[in-house]
Amino acid sequence: MGFFKSVFGGDDESPPTSIESPKDLKVGDMLKMEFAEQTLVSAQTLKVNEQVFYDVSAVENCKTVSQLQGADQHVFISTSSVNPELPLEVAISVLPEQVFKLFKRKSFVKIFDEPDNTNHRISRKIDKESLNEFQGFVAESYFQERTNEAYRSKKDCRKNSNVDSDWTAFDYKLMVSDDRKNAVRIEIFDGGRTDIYLIAYLPLNKVDEYWPA
Repeated sequence: MGFFKSVFGGDDESPPTSIESPKDLKVGDMLKMEFAEQTLVSAQTLKVNEQVFYDVSAVENCKTVSQLQGADQHVFISTSSVNPELPLEVAISVLPEQVFKLFKRKSFVKIFDEPDNTNHRISRKIDKESLNEFQGFVAESYFQERTNEAYRSKKDCRKNSNVDSDWTAFDYKLMVSDDRKNAVRIEIFDGGRTDIYLIAYLPLNKVDEYWPA
């Protein structure tokens, strides 16, 4: 019996780590979403293929953001501190040309032209084609809740808190919808690179099941 256990593993293998929430996910883990308004992720089975970790000054430390594949495009999942009642944060990245199909250009550009103004608002355009593509990820209007310096790293700060030299600084702006069910996250890096994400805040139970790698 010992021989078979040594070859095939048997009962000597330690059980996989349990996953209670998105912050416990690791590369290779999988999850299945419940049916949701967000058609990109509704009833989808997704696999973590990359992770990045955020430190948002005075707001969130070592926030784990998992990039998942399995939907029509990459999806980013984490837990939210913006709305404690809807702690699941589901995000998708959008290109500049997509942004200007969704939002009024003049109000969106003001976020960059007037960086010291923290009272920006943006409104959605009525573009049925774009709204269908991003169903559930776009609200009617947003206000600027946050603007501050932030940092990101590909090294897992959950395992080692001493990763100071690996953090990349960027300007972080968060536009939140009036009902706090959606947001737009803007990340501006040195050199002008800008990443924009559409966010939907959902109940944590929208994740139907987790599978450790």
